[in-house]
Amino acid sequence: MYHTLYKTRSNNRFQMKGIKLIVPVIVLIIVLGSGTALGDGTSNEESGHYFDVGSFCQYGSDGIAGKYALSGLEGCMISVYSAEGSHLLDIIYKSDHMEIYFQILDDAVLKKLLSKEEWLKDYINDLSYKKMAFERSEISFTYGNCSIEMHDTSINFLKIHTTGDIIFSNLSKYNLTWEGNIVEISKNNFSGTIISNDMLEEKDGKIVAKKNVMFRGTDLGPIADKTPEIYNAEEAVSRAIKARTLGGEITIVRKNNSYKVDSVSYYGNVSIKNVTINGEKAEFFVSGDDHTAGKTIKVNIGGAMSPKDLKVMFDGKEIPMADNLTDVLNPDNDGLQPEYSIVNVKSKCGDEFFLLISIPHFSEHKIVIESLVKNPIFMGMAAVSAMLVVVAAAWAMFRKDKSIL
Repeated sequence: MYHTLYKTRSNNRFQMKGIKLIVPVIVLIIVLGSGTALGDGTSNEESGHYFDVGSFCQYGSDGIAGKYALSGLEGCMISVYSAEGSHLLDIIYKSDHMEIYFQILDDAVLKKLLSKEEWLKDYINDLSYKKMAFERSEISFTYGNCSIEMHDTSINFLKIHTTGDIIFSNLSKYNLTWEGNIVEISKNNFSGTIISNDMLEEKDGKIVAKKNVMFRGTDLGPIADKTPEIYNAEEAVSRAIKARTLGGEITIVRKNNSYKVDSVSYYGNVSIKNVTINGEKAEFFVSGDDHTAGKTIKVNIGGAMSPKDLKVMFDGKEIPMADNLTDVLNPDNDGLQPEYSIVNVKSKCGDEFFLLISIPHFSEHKIVIESLVKNPIFMGMAAVSAMLVVVAAAWAMFRKDKSIL
C-alpha cells in the first residue's frame, strides 16, 4: 500500500505541501494531466491536429501536466524492478492523468529520518527536483539504475531502462499481437508498439520485458480522410521501427505564429538538434553512431510550411525522391545516395504531411527542408499590406481631388 506526497513547483523548485506517513514506505506521486491542446482549450482529438507538440507544466497544485502523454494507454500500469527484484516504481495511466510512484525508503531508513524532519523534507525536495529534467515537451529522470524518458506529443513515446523486469499490466481492453520481442497493442483508432531488445514474455495477461522497453503509439482519430495511403504509410513506418531502420523522429508544428519542436531517438543514438525554422524552410543537424548501418528519419510537419513543391537538401546538395516508401525505408539499398519521400495527411485542421529521409551513413549531416511555395499566411499578410498601400494612395488622391474642387 502506498502513501501519497503531493507537491507544487515555485521558482523552478518543488515545495512541500505536506507529508503524511501511514506505512513504512514513502512514495512520491507525480500527476500528469491530459490538459489542453497547445493552449486552445481542446484536446488533441478535439482540435483535429494529427501532428502536435505539447509541453509539461504544473498540473493544478498537485504535480505536472501533459497534453498528449496519456493517449492510448488509459488503464495501463507499468511496474519497474531492479536486478535484485526490488520494486522501484509504478507508472499508472488514468483517464485524465498519469501517476508515478517511487518507492524510496525502507523501514530502517524511515525510522532514522523521522527523527530529523528537516532532513526528511530537504531529502524529498532534492529527490523530486533532481530526478526530473523538464525540457519543453520532454520529461526524463533517473532513479537508481532506472531511467525514464517521456514525450508530450501526438506521437506517443516512452522509453525505460532498468536492470530488472518491466511489467505492463491491466491491458485487458486492448488487442495484443505478439511477435517475439514486439507486442502490438490496439484499441479503436489507436495503435502502439512495445519493443524490447530481448524476448517479451506473457505472464497472467501481463507483458514482461527485461532491462529495456520502448513504446510508440499513433492515433488516426484526427485524420479527416483516412485513405489507404495513410494506413499503408503508418504501417510501413511501424515495420521500419520493428526492423530498426527508423532511427529517429522529429515533429515540427506552428501554432500562434511560433514553432514547437520535439525529437526522439529510436536506434543508433540518432540525435536531431539545432533546429531552426521560418515560414519557408526548416534546418537541423542529424548525427548517430558511426559504426551503425544507415537509418531513416521521419519528419512530421504540422502547419509549419506548405507540403507543395518541396526540396530537401542533404549537406548542401539537393537529394532525389525515393521510388516508394519501401525504398526510402531501406537506407542502404542505394549506395551512399540519400533520398526522401513525402506523405500528405488531410487532418481535421487542414493539410499536414510527413517526410521520410534516408541517411545511408552517419557522422553529422545538415538537412534543409525548403518549400518553393511561399507560405500562404505570409502571402496573405503581403496582400493585406499591398491593399493598405492602395487604400492609402486612393484616400490621398481623394483628398487632393476634394481640395481642388
